[in-house]
Amino acid sequence: MSWQEYSVFLLESIGIYNRDLMLHYYRKIKKFMLWHKTKNNIQLKDIPDTAELKLENQKKVISWRRIARAIEKNDFYLRRLSFAQTKNDDRELMQLIHKWDNLLNKKTRTDDKTLQKVIQKNYG
Repeated sequence: MSWQEYSVFLLESIGIYNRDLMLHYYRKIKKFMLWHKTKNNIQLKDIPDTAELKLENQKKVISWRRIARAIEKNDFYLRRLSFAQTKNDDRELMQLIHKWDNLLNKKTRTDDKTLQKVIQKNYG
């Protein structure tokens, strides 16, 4: 399976259980690809499966592996794709938490310190 196929597989798998979360990732990944199309003239069909790992880790190149890894890590804000946390993302996260309270709530375990802060702020 290529990294592109794996990225699509991950998104579709998330969508089976939580369509809202899948659409969140989809919108942000689409914005990521559009940025690279505009700034670097990289079309969807030209996105490489992998790039030099050092450059990927420095967030200097686009690759399907980078996208897949961000989804794998449940990187809600997609920092691995150079996004920053926004108030809109926080609102969307809180809507997801309230909608899916049985799966994501103040008892949710996560290594993401920012996600922990948002949950703590809203659940005290």
